[in-house]
Amino acid sequence: MIIGIDVGGTHTDGVLLTGKNMSAGEGYEILATSKVRTIKDNLMNSILEALDLLLEGVRNPEIRRIVLSTTLAANVIVEEKYDPVGLILIPGPGLNPEHLLIGEENLLLSGYINHRGKEVKGLDREELLQGLDKMRERDIRNLAIVSKFSSRNPGLEEEILEFIREKGYPFENITVGHQLSGRLSFPRRVFTAYFNTAIMAVYRDFVSAVKKALAERNLDTEVYILKCDGGTVSLDRVMMAPIETVNSGPAASIMGTMAMSRVHLTKETAIALDIGGTTTDIGLFINGEPVFMPEGIEINGLPSLIRGLYSLSLPLGGDSRISVVEGRIKIGPERDGPAAAFGGPSPTPTDALLVLGYLQEDPAYEASADLQAARGALAQLAGELDPVGYGSFWQDGEFNLTGFARNIIDLMLDSIVGTIREILARLENKPVYTISELLAGIEINPKVLLAMGGPAKGLSPLLAEKLGYREELV
Repeated sequence: MIIGIDVGGTHTDGVLLTGKNMSAGEGYEILATSKVRTIKDNLMNSILEALDLLLEGVRNPEIRRIVLSTTLAANVIVEEKYDPVGLILIPGPGLNPEHLLIGEENLLLSGYINHRGKEVKGLDREELLQGLDKMRERDIRNLAIVSKFSSRNPGLEEEILEFIREKGYPFENITVGHQLSGRLSFPRRVFTAYFNTAIMAVYRDFVSAVKKALAERNLDTEVYILKCDGGTVSLDRVMMAPIETVNSGPAASIMGTMAMSRVHLTKETAIALDIGGTTTDIGLFINGEPVFMPEGIEINGLPSLIRGLYSLSLPLGGDSRISVVEGRIKIGPERDGPAAAFGGPSPTPTDALLVLGYLQEDPAYEASADLQAARGALAQLAGELDPVGYGSFWQDGEFNLTGFARNIIDLMLDSIVGTIREILARLENKPVYTISELLAGIEINPKVLLAMGGPAKGLSPLLAEKLGYREELV
């Protein structure tokens, strides 16, 4: 038996599989599935609850492997909810490094490794000392250290690391650039190191929760986490470079879409959407195969060294907080909790979908949704709206809640459709890789929208209509 668990920002989903007649190529059979709420400050309980539902009634389960994926790290980056990260750069001569500066505190050091890996100029230790003292004064406890050409000579990065240890600086999470990849590209290495440090804390909590949950249920088996490229890394090794799994959630969506749809058989070009509570993950299939980024995926719009399946995470989901800022509607990027209809503190797009009746026939929503709570949460925003821009929502002194809800959903649809069109325009007339070949000079013209996720049942028909695609729920 194999267990798969995806820990998302909103829900934790699980599946229990058993091999049918593997020698005859019959694949796997689904024995059980589970869906529970993700409790971010108690991940172990969420994982335990998902495990217990999967194994309920299974006697002496022989679990051969557990494979995990998660959007927790990607969500932390998209929502910018990670702790401050300091960045130490040793750029050497050449291009102005100003465009590489990111984060709370940036320290540019003299020193230089040339393209052959020879140290041309050493560190200025007084310069380093002053910069580290400033970070300590600002209580920055996370650090990324990157020197140009460190993959050919890591000496300067290692010297800084040793200096930090000698002086006892209280950094809790540190990334050194040369440990991430042997490939060149200073800008990609800088951003990869920065985000690797940014997600270390959330990944440490995740790994700890998984280990405690498995120990609690006496499950002693191999555990893997899905990487951005669809491969896996063992749980014990993931903390060496957690950034390799930053898009494990979107990668799982793409791999799941391949398994649960016929796109690989029909060889169609398609957009894949996983509409979750916190984000909407967008993937692309060309001729039935997922697009691959051999140079590295983008993380929050910045290039990285992490090879992976093409995906883009939009900070927009069914549970994104709806607020009014300076009189105008704003959706996300924050998620305060579940929709107001399910006891959450803020109105969300899910509440708008319920008010419009788009989710009423979905048993996952219909049984437990409080429609009056959804209506009340949205109505509370009426007094904050700019009467000039939103005056049409009042008719004879009454607030048109249905029209307001429709406007919210239209804003969400426009954002997703606009992002999809930007993706296609960016890839137009450029060499594009799938997992098996390089495609050059092709026209990318999707015909199908493959959608999954809680709000997809309500949103995907509307999205497909706006895009002019055929819609399929996965």
